[in-house]
Amino acid sequence: MPGTTLPLHKFVLIALGMNIIDNADLTELASTAARLKRWEFMFVAGPIATPGGTGSPLNPLAIF
Repeated sequence: MPGTTLPLHKFVLIALGMNIIDNADLTELASTAARLKRWEFMFVAGPIATPGGTGSPLNPLAIF
């Protein structure tokens, strides 16, 4: 779309309704998965409740 900034972000957020998690440091997750020899986990991200906010820092958890 002409004049649209970050078109992929808008498509993913608005059209697909999917959250975008940028800058995730997965080093510890990879080493824990290798140590446990388990490659499947449940990902949970608890946002901070911000009335009227459009974004929030997350507390990401990988549960094996």
